[in-house]
Amino acid sequence: MNISMHDFLYITTNIFGTYIIFKFMMVFFSREDVNKKIEICSYAGYFFAISLIYLFIKIPVVMMLCNIFSFFLISLNYKSNMKKRIFAVMFIYLILMCIEVIVINLLSGLQFDIFRKNKYYSAYSLIVLKLATYIVVLILNKYKNSKQGEQVPLSYWICITFIPMASMYIILLLFRLNITNVTFMIVGVIFILMINFSTFYLYEVISLTCAKQAEKIWIIQQNKYYERQFNLMKSSMKVTKAIKHDLKNHLLTVYSLLQKEKSEEALKHISDIIEVCNSQKEYVRSGNTAIDSVLNFKLQEARQKNIRICFNLNIPENIEIPSFHISIILGNLLDNAICAVDKLECNRYINFKMKYTKGRLIIKIDNPFNGEILMNGNRIVTTKLDRNNHGIGIESIKIILQKYDGSMEIQHDNNIFSVTLLLYIN
Repeated sequence: MNISMHDFLYITTNIFGTYIIFKFMMVFFSREDVNKKIEICSYAGYFFAISLIYLFIKIPVVMMLCNIFSFFLISLNYKSNMKKRIFAVMFIYLILMCIEVIVINLLSGLQFDIFRKNKYYSAYSLIVLKLATYIVVLILNKYKNSKQGEQVPLSYWICITFIPMASMYIILLLFRLNITNVTFMIVGVIFILMINFSTFYLYEVISLTCAKQAEKIWIIQQNKYYERQFNLMKSSMKVTKAIKHDLKNHLLTVYSLLQKEKSEEALKHISDIIEVCNSQKEYVRSGNTAIDSVLNFKLQEARQKNIRICFNLNIPENIEIPSFHISIILGNLLDNAICAVDKLECNRYINFKMKYTKGRLIIKIDNPFNGEILMNGNRIVTTKLDRNNHGIGIESIKIILQKYDGSMEIQHDNNIFSVTLLLYIN
């Protein structure tokens, strides 16, 4: 097959175009835990597939469908949910379509049928098109909150996804009407482009708002932890003073009961004293207020549900990590462990280990579970009814781990669920 100079130029610029698609994906997705080899192969596959389709078919509507499908496959490289993938794919292709229509009409002024074979690019148009698209994607990459879109509610997703989908339909409709006025076409597409840029800005704002809302939820929860810790400390002091004050009377009572050989009553009296102490038990007293607050709050909750806690704590009083961050990490991990163990009739226990050594904070939680693990790709999906808030917590842990170059390892076998976190702290 003889390749014309025009086709050769298209293939050459498509290399740059493939890189532009990668930059578009980075607007919406993070490269966390990405398999680099598979990622490279997917972009290479996209380049060859689109180049071959262009060389042999050149029908715009076929190119459109193949691009949309390819974008969706590429998005599978990155951790996200289906709602965000659909919006990202629709938005990316809509932006590419708008820029293409504007550039081609400005420089070539050609009319074509989207359902028939066309060669509507001039060599100059190809180069300008890629440069214009690259400028746009560089601007969009300045917005960082779009990567947090997992926290956006479903109703918002439906609304913001509908706009690029409707815009694509309108553009296709304009072509089917065979509008001869190029200026009218360009102005119309520019308006559509501006509408979708506005949609992207709204998506950015919504993502930021949802992230702040999640942060407020955790601030409220953190305040509860501190309040609980304060009450524990205050109650513990009161109980200690009361027992110390009445210690002589208690000992005399027990001594008298034993003298009268009323051992059962003596044991009951001792048991009552122990129960009063345990009711206000402060499980952890490391000296670190933030860690003690969360652990005592959650361990008290576990005790109320008859869940046995085995903990091993080896940390200094002062750790260079904000209390807000440690509250999110420990709160989420213990919430999930308590929830899993609470479903069991036997083996109701949690092993908790926390160790600080040479600038590294290691947190490990082991707990039995019922063996049911729901997976979405390589992600574990919650079985809780409140999936949105659970998702917020898990994503919050991942964000915090990134701040400390940390990692999270999850293992589940023999009905034991294990989570290990590693954070590097100066």
